[in-house]
Amino acid sequence: VAASFEGKVNFVFHSVVQPWHAQSSYMHEASLAVLKLHGPDAFWKYAVAVTERQDEFFDDEVFEKSRQQIYKDLAILAHEQGFDDKKIMARLQLAGLGNAGNAVTQHLKWAVKFHRVRGVHVTPTVFVNGLEAGIVSSDWTADEWAAFLDWHVNKTTPG
Repeated sequence: VAASFEGKVNFVFHSVVQPWHAQSSYMHEASLAVLKLHGPDAFWKYAVAVTERQDEFFDDEVFEKSRQQIYKDLAILAHEQGFDDKKIMARLQLAGLGNAGNAVTQHLKWAVKFHRVRGVHVTPTVFVNGLEAGIVSSDWTADEWAAFLDWHVNKTTPG
């Protein structure tokens, strides 16, 4: 759908951690590590891979796993996409004692703060021209997305 709106719609992705799924933070940290190490194209490739295999990271699948094991599983998935899993794991390791976080913690904090200010709590949350489009649903088909975007492009474009 996005390709058919190229040049008409500016798509912006933001990480939205869902704290009721504890592993959500780890998944977003891994994606930020891929972004920082390998760039935006790698991030998108990795995000698609994680989405395609998201059921492996559902609550019932990770309940008995440690944070470190989830990181390892995410790094293996990155390796399968051609990315350096050792460097990714290095960025996910604790940076020091106490609550020092890791190499991507600050970036995740900025993402969380950004969404808290805007009142974003669930995904997908879509904004069109700065206003939340509350009708968007996670179960939309490609046709429903195309219709939604087409309406907004044609109704908000001058002329």
